[in-house]
Amino acid sequence: MKTRIYMIVITILFTSLLLSACNAKSDEPEVVDVEAAINAAVAATAAAEAALGEMVNTAVDDAVNEAVDSAVNEAVDSAVNEAVDSAVNEAVNSAVNEAVANATPEPEYATYSEEELILLIEESTQEAEAAATTYTEATTTAVSDSTVTAEEAAEIAYYVTVSEETLDEVDQMIQTYYALYGGTGDEVVVELITIESQLSELNESADEMVIILNEIDTTLANGYDLAEETITQLEQTAGEVETAITAAAEQTQAWAAHAQESITLAHENFTPPETDLSSILENSIPTDIADSQEEALTQVAGYINMASEALADNSITPEEMISLAEMGSNATASLTAQGNVGSAIMVSNINNINQQMAKGELQGAVNGLSGLQGQLPDLSGITLPSGNRPARP
Repeated sequence: MKTRIYMIVITILFTSLLLSACNAKSDEPEVVDVEAAINAAVAATAAAEAALGEMVNTAVDDAVNEAVDSAVNEAVDSAVNEAVDSAVNEAVNSAVNEAVANATPEPEYATYSEEELILLIEESTQEAEAAATTYTEATTTAVSDSTVTAEEAAEIAYYVTVSEETLDEVDQMIQTYYALYGGTGDEVVVELITIESQLSELNESADEMVIILNEIDTTLANGYDLAEETITQLEQTAGEVETAITAAAEQTQAWAAHAQESITLAHENFTPPETDLSSILENSIPTDIADSQEEALTQVAGYINMASEALADNSITPEEMISLAEMGSNATASLTAQGNVGSAIMVSNINNINQQMAKGELQGAVNGLSGLQGQLPDLSGITLPSGNRPARP
């Protein structure tokens, strides 16, 4: 700093002397105020340093603010994304748990394997699509002349009824799937919940068609002409149904392929037991038949706990199979002896689970065990499996 000031002072002095020497008109040499020059130089340097300091401070502040803003925005984005992901996962898990908890298996479909039930859901949805397509085409034909006859309305109503009945059957199949195989909470179940929602909306649209057709039937029976608005509404509703049922059928087909692929992959990842365990089941007989429904359900809960622990390592030993066969025999015999509503389905599930474990079909056993657990009512005094809900291996 001092060196710079001295250089500035020397430069000013030299310039002043040179100008003085060149001034021929002056009789006396001009006296240079050295102190003033030094002060001026010091002031100029200080001003320059202050300006430079302000520039540096401004640049630093801008850089710091930019870095802070970037860090804050990144943190906020990360927090928001994490919160959204958490909320989505929570909503999905809640939907799956609710669907499984509220599912009631239909006896007609309770004995179906997972593969068979998936195929049946797919085929029945396609049948519902065919019926819906038929009545939308019949509607288009009927309104082409800007009117609808009683015969045309009756034909449309018939196929609407067929579609509704088929959709109701599909819903029963889906409920059975939830109860028996929906406890895993994987993508297959989430996809099916979405499809179920779409099919429910389709049923509501079919109900709208029924209301419109009833109005048409009443109007024609009274000898009145149909209002143009009624005809337009009928055509519009039918068109919306056709679009929706086509999309739902395509989505169901994709779901079925995904579900079957998931089952195949799960089977490929399992190694069947070296020992044939089926003979253990054949020789198992009940040794403890409960005297009440509560005791019978306690046995079922104990069976679920034991099976969950046995499946935890993705293998079933002969010793485990012997214990499971005995507990399963006692539970099924007790349920049969009590003869309460729903007991037959639980008996069938227990037998299927034991057969699947004996054959090494552990994935099916896991799914069936989840469904069996979902069938147990909320009973006080009965210890149900906690923190060990069967999951897809």
